[in-house]
Amino acid sequence: MTSPRPLSSATAWLVRLLSALTLVAGGVVFFSGTARAATICGNVSVPPGYVITSESLTGSCTGGYLTETIQPPSNGLAVCLNGPIPTGYAVTSIYSTNNCSQYQTGRINTVTNGMRICGNSNGSLPNGYVITSSYQNAACGIYLGARLNTASDGMTFCGNSPIPATYVITANFQLSSCGQYLGGRLNVAYNGIIACADSPTPPGYWVSANGIQSSACSPYLAERLNNS
Repeated sequence: MTSPRPLSSATAWLVRLLSALTLVAGGVVFFSGTARAATICGNVSVPPGYVITSESLTGSCTGGYLTETIQPPSNGLAVCLNGPIPTGYAVTSIYSTNNCSQYQTGRINTVTNGMRICGNSNGSLPNGYVITSSYQNAACGIYLGARLNTASDGMTFCGNSPIPATYVITANFQLSSCGQYLGGRLNVAYNGIIACADSPTPPGYWVSANGIQSSACSPYLAERLNNS
């Protein structure tokens, strides 16, 4: 059996070019093989895992839609904040530029323990990270700054924090480092744990008793969670 012949360099280039041109409803998407960047029209959804790095009015997109340049995220990249922030990245500064039309620009960085972020990053934080302080930060514009730490059993957290999937709130209290937000304590869930009623219920658990009086959970009541 004869082995298939390799493509010539010209043919391979043509194949790459044709596969890079994709018609999407409402606009043409062009992907660059080297920078992995693309240009889309503003009425096209940003593909998962991409961020908007610039946008402007051009003749390429009709109907008043902006032409947007998108690319995969990277540490320290400046992005337009009207676009998505992929999971694993957080906004660390916010400012105005001419790159994002009427929208603000933000710098994103990969999430690490102890990093300082802007408070509008909650939606992109990976599971297992908790906001442990909240404060005014000029670098974050109209948003508060926050400190991010990896979750641990018994740690304190601020009320504007996401709650990791395996944790529950076991106490609420004032914490000076949380600024305008109520502070609290997080614990790893286990069968029969008493959690505050403002706590999410971890996957696989259910409320077996509620309306429990608990001074630790004030101003909320408490509830018992079970998983067996």
